[in-house]
Amino acid sequence: MATIGMHFGHDAGAALTDASGYRVIEAERRLGLRHVCGGNGAFPAAAAQWLGELRERAASPVTRIAVADWYTPRCQVLPPALVELVNGDARWAAPGATGLAEAVTRVIKPLDWPLAQGLGDITLTAVRHHYAHAALAYYTSGARKALVLALDGTGNYAECGMVCLGDGDQLTPVMSFDNRSGPRFGLVFEALARRVHGSQFDTGKLLGLTATGDTDGALLPVLRVMLVPQATRRAAPDLYEVLAEDLLAGTALRYGDTWWEYDPVSGGYLDAGLADSSDDDVVHSFSSVFPDEIRAADGRTVLVGTSPDDRVCRNLAATLQSAVEGDLVRLVTGISRRFPSYATLCYAGGCALNITANARLAESGQFTRVSVPTCCDDSGIALGAALAVADPADRPALLGRTRWAPLAYAGPPLTGLEALDADSTTPAGPGWSTQRAADDEEFVERVADLLADRRCVAWLEGGLETGPRALGHRSLLVSAHWSGARRYVSETIKQREWFRPVAPICPEELADQYFTGPVDHAETMLFAVRVRPDRARQLAEARHIDGTARLQTVRPDVQPLLHRLCHAVAARTGLPVLINTSANGGGRPILNRLDEALELLTGTELDAVALPEHRLIVE
Repeated sequence: MATIGMHFGHDAGAALTDASGYRVIEAERRLGLRHVCGGNGAFPAAAAQWLGELRERAASPVTRIAVADWYTPRCQVLPPALVELVNGDARWAAPGATGLAEAVTRVIKPLDWPLAQGLGDITLTAVRHHYAHAALAYYTSGARKALVLALDGTGNYAECGMVCLGDGDQLTPVMSFDNRSGPRFGLVFEALARRVHGSQFDTGKLLGLTATGDTDGALLPVLRVMLVPQATRRAAPDLYEVLAEDLLAGTALRYGDTWWEYDPVSGGYLDAGLADSSDDDVVHSFSSVFPDEIRAADGRTVLVGTSPDDRVCRNLAATLQSAVEGDLVRLVTGISRRFPSYATLCYAGGCALNITANARLAESGQFTRVSVPTCCDDSGIALGAALAVADPADRPALLGRTRWAPLAYAGPPLTGLEALDADSTTPAGPGWSTQRAADDEEFVERVADLLADRRCVAWLEGGLETGPRALGHRSLLVSAHWSGARRYVSETIKQREWFRPVAPICPEELADQYFTGPVDHAETMLFAVRVRPDRARQLAEARHIDGTARLQTVRPDVQPLLHRLCHAVAARTGLPVLINTSANGGGRPILNRLDEALELLTGTELDAVALPEHRLIVE
């Protein structure tokens, strides 16, 4: 029987899982608004439409609907029983060390829920936010035994993470983390992103900025106790390093006109003052406001700016990243030792988008594989909720190295294709010319000619990617062989900031000739690799400022035409590496309509739109 999942918080959406595969609908791409939540006015009608669409897509009757428990109170289509559960059951809200297994899923009544009308006899289940993250990570990984970690920022009820053990079809929660005691990796990262870039959703920009700064050794311990206070470190030294007190003595944070001195008892700054505050106050204090000034143990004070061009901000970004990486590796190593014999780590939550930290985990030696789903952030919560309650037969993860492909492209197909027909002159448009190739080989050769001629091509193929990364289905491509390629695609066409990285695509069988690091984890751009020193000049346009690269490797059995395109470009330029960034305009979601792509062709310096399934090129 099929299961539908729904998520009403930011990055809202709906998803289906059954024996035939997955289907994911991300609200932001349907409604055209980044990080849209269930409180958006268009959401109720759209959500009803998505439910109908998923029911039609299901290969078997839908008998279960799962709803993630984190939502916005403005949402007009919440199940009343979900609201009652969230607001009325203290055990569900804060299970602590005991009772966690009973507080991750709960059957609730679908009565009086508008969206349930017409669904027939269904079981409605609430799924805890981080358990949904964990279920997504484990049940899409193909692993049959894994340590599972979910970490993000706010999460729900001030919970910021969870550890589960995956064994066969069972996923058992064993640990819960809260923002009051830490780790506050997501919250502090959000706070600095908000200060430097203007939004808590700009953590990706902040990660790009980290490569432009230098780690400040005097500020590093200060940021580390913001992430995890000393009291927590002392209570669990196997999970967190206890810092030397002389590195913290005399340090302080200034918020507005108030200095918060380091408190040796709590081992933090705001922690003692927030002891009797609500969970919401704790979350707001750490995620919404970054200190205006920091005093180090040596007496030096650092005034924090508000611009990515400010050198202090760039150094703080680099220092915070160093703190997160060090403490994350220590935490995961400690968890692994508490629960030995798990060779695979499945990892999800917003923190799992930190690709350089992911690379540290992959290279830590603790695991033979670190698996991160493409929609590891809240865009995957709906599918995670569905997987958490689905029958084992409706969790269709594939074993082996193709396990990620069904999830990566589980979004809907490109729409708006009605204008296409056998006439090679369509679609018509202002100044456009069109070419329809006779076969795949001719199509690939024509696109390769464009890329070798320093053109940028929107490559639109198959199902929409899940999650925030374009993985060759909704991508802007440019060859990496010519000087200025990065600026052309990133700054000229997409109008992105100068420090934002681009991502190289390379055939899997050639990747180790150009890159080092966890190249075997690089199918989905979720692990940072390093450009080989002898290839640094050749790949100057594809690497980031610090020499890393957000690589995607492609294989002929998963993306045959894109794989052939890399080789065809190499035959012309000597370099089988393409630069890839998502097909969208600045500040817009990844596009999924042909007319949006053609608007991009008309309104920017984009040179062509390529539709592989139709062998059509529009210039």
